[in-house]
Amino acid sequence: MKLTEAIRTTKHTIWWGLVLLWVARYVQGFLLHQLQDAPFVDVEADNFFWLWHGLYFVQWSIHNYWLAVGLDIGWLVLAIIGMAGKNRWWSKFLFVLIFINYFVCYNSVATHHEHTLIGFLFLLPLLVIKKPTNFVLSFASLRYYVLFAMSSAGIWKLSRGGAFVSGQMSEILKRQHIDYLISYPDNTYTHFIQFLINNIQIADIIWWTALSIELFFLIGFLTKRLDGLLGYLFLLFFVGDYLIMDINFIEFCIFAIVFFPPPGIWKRYDELRHDELRHDELRSESGDSSYEKPSEDLNTDIAQA
Repeated sequence: MKLTEAIRTTKHTIWWGLVLLWVARYVQGFLLHQLQDAPFVDVEADNFFWLWHGLYFVQWSIHNYWLAVGLDIGWLVLAIIGMAGKNRWWSKFLFVLIFINYFVCYNSVATHHEHTLIGFLFLLPLLVIKKPTNFVLSFASLRYYVLFAMSSAGIWKLSRGGAFVSGQMSEILKRQHIDYLISYPDNTYTHFIQFLINNIQIADIIWWTALSIELFFLIGFLTKRLDGLLGYLFLLFFVGDYLIMDINFIEFCIFAIVFFPPPGIWKRYDELRHDELRHDELRSESGDSSYEKPSEDLNTDIAQA
């Protein structure tokens, strides 16, 4: 697959995800026009949120119904246009602004800065990047971010010593589901959670399995050969998170795209790494620290996506 086609396919996938996200948010009642006059707004200790609120973008968005409707429709229309490949640079930047505004508004109204939309937020730059080389390098950077996010969670558990405490998962389940256990004592899901709480050994196995999956992502820093397996483990982890912990990170799963890219992206990335290594070798052989790489534009032989 050619690089231009690989980039186009990746962008198309992201646009599709944004359309589906809009539909999901509409069904959940979480679009801007459905959040009008929210009773509580919490900025928390976030400088960017304070700036966005200081510019009154949030106030206008959640207290002006028709403006909110326009922003919601703009999200959907621009995403569909992008999915069709008919968007222009200005429409991409306009969409980025609309989504950032939604991200800040939703998290402010939710009174808790959630992580579920981070995946889409971090993928937005890929939609506006023109140069194929910059796209490939940014895509690779996102892959390393996902590897860090997953593996650091496991390292954090190890550093705190909680990974070695028997019954840890059982106690976590009690705290996580206490409202559900009290409100719906006869529910099938409640019985399932009570079974895990009472069977500490089984709960520990789930805990250690989750920890092992998180730490397994460290191998991604060494090789991309296991990316397919990492991608499936990534999805499995959050499916399990939903079934056992009742934490919905389905939107975060868009990050799985970094483990299932079209082959042309990694082919170009490997070429860039080879060029950089060759440059270092030539500089070393010349013995001149001021040696510069030949001024060859790596993008001249590649049409922009």
